[in-house]
Amino acid sequence: MSNAAQSLEAHQLFLKNFEAERTAMKETEKDEILLMENSRRFVMFPIKYHEIWAAYKKVEAAFWTAEEIELEKDVKDFSKLNDDQKEFIARVLAYLTVSEDIINKHLVEKFSAELQNPEGKSLYGFQIMMENIYDEVYSMIVDALYNGPENVPYFKQVPSTVQHQEKAAFIQRWIHNPDSLYGERLVALSAKEGIFFSGVYAALGWLGNTAGFPGISTANKFICRDKGAYADFGCLLFAHLKTKPDAKIVEKIITEAVDIELDVMNKAFEVEKFGVDPALIKQYVQFIADSLLSSFGNDKVYNVTNPFEFMAGATQIGKSNFFEKKVSDFTKVTTADKANKSAESIKFNESF
Repeated sequence: MSNAAQSLEAHQLFLKNFEAERTAMKETEKDEILLMENSRRFVMFPIKYHEIWAAYKKVEAAFWTAEEIELEKDVKDFSKLNDDQKEFIARVLAYLTVSEDIINKHLVEKFSAELQNPEGKSLYGFQIMMENIYDEVYSMIVDALYNGPENVPYFKQVPSTVQHQEKAAFIQRWIHNPDSLYGERLVALSAKEGIFFSGVYAALGWLGNTAGFPGISTANKFICRDKGAYADFGCLLFAHLKTKPDAKIVEKIITEAVDIELDVMNKAFEVEKFGVDPALIKQYVQFIADSLLSSFGNDKVYNVTNPFEFMAGATQIGKSNFFEKKVSDFTKVTTADKANKSAESIKFNESF
């Protein structure tokens, strides 16, 4: 039996413990306010979900483009590396570019189609656009350092690796599986955004902290920040659900993602060649997972701290605990609020 088949069988056995409650939740999902179509809402204003709108405005305010990434110094820093270190970077870039592209395909579009409020659809639409920028930046780096992907054999190898297939299988059983609950899919998407590739991002952060590479470091910080915001957005939507998956299911999804990411880091990359302690990479991935668990209202599993100070600014997951306050308790003035106030000040019974 293949690893994927074994994982699917274990997945089905685990969910059997929650069969009755999951069946009941599946039947009532249509009553979740986030999933109910509103045929009478034709325009964005007045904003109905202020906290969701604020999440969108936050990522919009952090907008950046590929043109902001300068790679001249990175090319010089790259020339100083030994062959093992150059190979490590090649593996990282191939993995980020190919694996993320395959796993991401139509994923956010699926969630955007399900969500029935324009505030949330705005964020998903923005994320889809930003994914194009990430692809462009990775391509720029590959061109600058290796003169194109044809000079990096790992690009062709990634889809056939067990580690990539494990991530794809995770997405299949928790997100694309028609039996999955909406709440479970939200948790899995946040795990994908926050935990998958987090070990690689930490390794790139270490590279920038010890060997220069200002362009790659800047891009890595921007992408990590964005991914953290996307992961947190899943937590925010989850907090709006009337009925939520059992905490044990949430924990299962998050810890599965951790195990997969750590397997990738152990088997696909030799981070010690850059002087990175693999134990610290493991701790960082677990720290991200604990942050996500807290944001979903769960207890932490690993109880570890962030071992990398240089990743503190890039790691934004869990900065807002949506379960410490009611989701309606949001008072930040947004552009929508300003627009609403302006609209209220307009009167059509004035004499001109």
